[in-house]
Amino acid sequence: MLKRVLAGLAGLFILLVAVLVGRTLMVPALDVAAAGDAASIDAERAAAHLAQAVRFETISHQRGAAAEDVVRSEAAMTGFRDWLTATYPAFTAATSREIFGGFSLLYTWQGTDAALDPVLLMSHLDVVPIAPGTEDRWEQAPFAGTIADGFVWGRGTIDTKASLVAMVEAAEMLAAKDFRPTRTIMFAFGHDEEIGGGTGNKAIATALQERGVKLHWVNDEGGVIGHGLLPGVTAPVAMIGVAEKGSISLDIVAYSRGGHSSMPSPAAETAIGRLARALERIGDAPFKSRLDGATRWMIEDLAPGVPFLQRMVYANLWLFEPVVRGVMEKSPTSAAQIHTTIAPTIIEGGNKENVLPPEARAVVNFRIHPRDNAEKIIAHVRAAIDDPDVKVEPLDGIREASQVSNIEGDGYRLLTRVIGESFPGTITVPYLVVGGTDSRHYLPITDNVFRFIPIHMSPDDMARFHGTNERVSVANMGEAVAFYVRLIEAMEPGAE
Repeated sequence: MLKRVLAGLAGLFILLVAVLVGRTLMVPALDVAAAGDAASIDAERAAAHLAQAVRFETISHQRGAAAEDVVRSEAAMTGFRDWLTATYPAFTAATSREIFGGFSLLYTWQGTDAALDPVLLMSHLDVVPIAPGTEDRWEQAPFAGTIADGFVWGRGTIDTKASLVAMVEAAEMLAAKDFRPTRTIMFAFGHDEEIGGGTGNKAIATALQERGVKLHWVNDEGGVIGHGLLPGVTAPVAMIGVAEKGSISLDIVAYSRGGHSSMPSPAAETAIGRLARALERIGDAPFKSRLDGATRWMIEDLAPGVPFLQRMVYANLWLFEPVVRGVMEKSPTSAAQIHTTIAPTIIEGGNKENVLPPEARAVVNFRIHPRDNAEKIIAHVRAAIDDPDVKVEPLDGIREASQVSNIEGDGYRLLTRVIGESFPGTITVPYLVVGGTDSRHYLPITDNVFRFIPIHMSPDDMARFHGTNERVSVANMGEAVAFYVRLIEAMEPGAE
C-alpha cells in the first residue's frame, strides 16, 4: 500500500515538473526588433535646447507661496512659451496654439483626415523646487543648464523637460520637411502638474470634452527605460504605464481630557498616546497584496528576458505567486505595485512640555491600488483603529485609481513596436504607475492612457528624480528625438 502511495506521489511530482517545464518552454523567445529608419538626429542640438529649457525656473508653487516667488515663476513660464515659439518655427507654423490657465499650452497639428480621432502627446513644463539646504550638493547649478561629462544637468531634465523638448524637436524636424499627419496630433504641456494640474491639463481636458473631442489614445510621463530596476532582469525594460494608483489622505484626530503633565492619565489614554496607538494599528493592518492586473502582466511579459529558473517561476504564477509576492514585498518600490500603501506624513500634538494636549492629529496618505477605492480604505482604517475617541475623516483631493488601458489595442501595440525599433534588445512591459500624472484628467475623453517617456533610468538615477543632480545624457536626447520621430511617422495609415 505504501509503495503504491509513494509511486502515486512520484508520478504526480513528475507530472508537476513536466507541466512547469512545458509552460516554461512555451514562453516565446525575446523579440529583439531591428532599429527602424529615422532621420539623422543631432543629439548635441537637442541637448543644447534642453539646457536652454532648464534655465527657465518654471517652479510650480503651492498655495500660500511668497508672492515674489509666484511672480518669478510666472515670468519664467511666459519666457519658456516665447522660447518655444522662437526655437521651433516650423512646429509653430504647422500647429495652432491655445493657452489655458495662463501658462499651459495645447498645440494642435491638424491631420488630413478629420474622421480619425486625435492622439495626444503630453509633458509638463513646471518643475519642483530645490529642497532647501541641498543647493551645494549639486555638481552643477540646478538652473544653469550646464552640459558636462556627457550630460545635461538641471532641475526638470528628467521630469519632464527632456521628453517635452524631444517631442517638439521631432515635430520640428518633420514639419520642416512639410510632413503633415493624417491623424491629428495634439501636444499638451501643463504648467501645474506638480501641484495637481487643476488649472492646466484639467482645464484643457474639460475644454476638449465640451468640444466633443474623443482621443484615440494619450501618452504621458510615468514609465521609463529601466536598467537594473527589476530583480533578476539584466536586459533594459521599457515600462509602459497602463494604469495609475489613486490617492487619499485621512485626517486622524485623537482626543482626551488634557490637563497638567504632573497629573497625567495613563499614557495610552492621552491624546498623543491614543494617536500613537491608532497609527500603530493602521500599520499593523496592511492592505492585502496580490499579483493582478498590470503588475501580473508585467511579470508575465518579463519571462522571455530572465534566466531559465526565474522564467519558470514567471511562467507559472498559478503556483509561484506567493514566492514572487514575498520577494516583491521586501522592497518598497516593488511592494507598492501589489497593494495599497500606507504612509504617515504629518503629525501634530502639544505646544508645551508640561501640558497634556486635548487632541493630537496625524495625516496618513494612502496610494490606492486599482482593486481598492476610497470608501473601502476609510472603512478599513476605522475598523483597524477601533477607538471611539479617534476620529477618521478624509481630506479634500481624493483621487481614485485610474481604469486600466487596453494592452491589446492600437496604442499599446504601436508604442511597443516603436520602442523596440528605437531601443533594440529592450523588453517592453505594462506597468502600474504608483504616482499620479496629469493624464488622469483625460480619462473622460479616452479609453486608453499610456505613460512612458524614452528616458534611461538606473537605480542611481531614481534618487535624482525630484532630488539632487537631476540629469539626462546627451546621447539619450538623440535617442528620445528619434523615438518621437518614429512614433509620429508610425501613426500614419499603413504604418500602424
